[in-house]
Amino acid sequence: MGAAGPTSSPSRAAYQHPLAPPDPAARNILLPSSFHRLSRKREEHLPAEVLQKRAQKALLRQLQQEVLWEGTVLDEPDHHLVQHFLKLHSNPRYRQARRMMVVGGREMIRELCERGYSPKHLLITSGKELPEWTSRLHATDLVRVDRPIAEKCAPGNDGYIGDFDLPPPPLTEMLIANQHRLRRVLVLDNVDDPGVLGAILRSAVGFQYDAVLTTNHCVDLYDHRVVRAARGVHFQTGVPIYTLKEEDGDDVYGMLNHVIQRNDLLPVAFAPEEDETEGGTGGGIAACTPGGSTMHFLSNVVGAAPVPLPRSKIPCGIRDTPLRETLSEFSLRRFGRQEVGEDRGYMLIAGPNHTREMMRRLSQRVVRPLTQLLLDSLPSSPDMLISLSIVLHALRPYGDWNYMPLPQATEPSSMELQTRRASVEIGPNRLSLSTRNLNLDERAQQQLADHRNEYRKWKRLHKKQRSDYEMWMDAETARVETLLHNEKERRVNPFDPRRQRTANLKGAKGMPNWVPNIMDEYRMPLDRDRLRKESEWAETFTRPSNYMNKEATKRRPSKM
Repeated sequence: MGAAGPTSSPSRAAYQHPLAPPDPAARNILLPSSFHRLSRKREEHLPAEVLQKRAQKALLRQLQQEVLWEGTVLDEPDHHLVQHFLKLHSNPRYRQARRMMVVGGREMIRELCERGYSPKHLLITSGKELPEWTSRLHATDLVRVDRPIAEKCAPGNDGYIGDFDLPPPPLTEMLIANQHRLRRVLVLDNVDDPGVLGAILRSAVGFQYDAVLTTNHCVDLYDHRVVRAARGVHFQTGVPIYTLKEEDGDDVYGMLNHVIQRNDLLPVAFAPEEDETEGGTGGGIAACTPGGSTMHFLSNVVGAAPVPLPRSKIPCGIRDTPLRETLSEFSLRRFGRQEVGEDRGYMLIAGPNHTREMMRRLSQRVVRPLTQLLLDSLPSSPDMLISLSIVLHALRPYGDWNYMPLPQATEPSSMELQTRRASVEIGPNRLSLSTRNLNLDERAQQQLADHRNEYRKWKRLHKKQRSDYEMWMDAETARVETLLHNEKERRVNPFDPRRQRTANLKGAKGMPNWVPNIMDEYRMPLDRDRLRKESEWAETFTRPSNYMNKEATKRRPSKM
């Protein structure tokens, strides 16, 4: 028998199961409810001195944590969090890549947090108090920073800076195929001042314009100066804000012309600076009077009367100038005097006109005649923000400054509430209130539209005893024949002055009123579930077994 082999010495470490997680805090330990009841009973029988000592220890531990947190101040410019805020502040591409924006201001951050939005990081300058509402931000990291670091992250802040997720932008398809007609559209052209752009956006949303478009070289919407001046406009959903840029492949003027024609809008333009004349001097400009087609020479001399010009003496470059009208006359003619017909709506195009050619460019690119608004109550070159605010106030549909989204869904607005909101002091006969044009909730609008469509369909089919497709095909054939006839006449006599106005041609306006609107009657909301069901139907669809026999029977000539 050999000698006994060496044996390993017993380990003094505790036994650990190979499948147990290495972190003890990650282990799921279940305690029975009886254990908690026993611990509660034990604490109930403890004397008051012991309970007081335990409360003092807990309070001391909390004070130690607060002192430790207060003493930790971030003052390194190379810290990754500081670099993150610096890039969000200065780099638009980084903002779009991270889908985040910088918001500064204690009150503004508090309002957004109360509405359900919370920042990922909240930078608080050392020495500033910790607000009470920060205790409800469970997913936000609170960081103390030095004052110079805070100034670099967001200049001009009050000691509170947060990085919020970018709100989802509105879809451009909703502007192309809008279900409800747009009556007030604001287009901002080349507004490069962040403070002015933010204040104008806030005013437009407060006046409840239907849509706002920023075109050409406007400053970035998510710049921290624009966000600070706009006061939370980016997070509202009542007034969509679109951005159109030619460098991104957007057809800016094509989109503007589409919105004008689809919603039957009157384009009006305003700029604090006048266009530069061909001669290079600003002594006068030829324009058309509001009432007729006679061209006049408007002098810069105070009190000088406009001088009528003969048609043969008007230069070619001035013939394309837009119609000029003062804001007071325009508002009096549109809102004060009872004009015949329904309010067409307006597209207000405004900008600083730095290049001094904005009106000339718009009159050439916009599909409908342009009207230039002039301010007669201010100097010739006032401040952009003041002058445009006056124009926005004069053309506003109605005012409602509570544009921030509510934290929870509200009841459908009643008729009394809509009447109270629409009865703001906005001028005489500005809105004709009735049960038809009041803004009801979306469900009531859909039910009313379905009811009207069904009634029109029944009335039309009952009268002519024909199907929708047959009536639509006849109207489409007549429209195409009319267009071919007009094109043939245009080629035969292209310089006929009677053919210059294509709006009065027979087939240029589309379908007549009695033609059934099949698209509106059978339109269905194409949401994600609907598209998924349609794709499933397309994938699982199979032709019947006798499909080829039916096709062969149709193609086979009939025997006489």
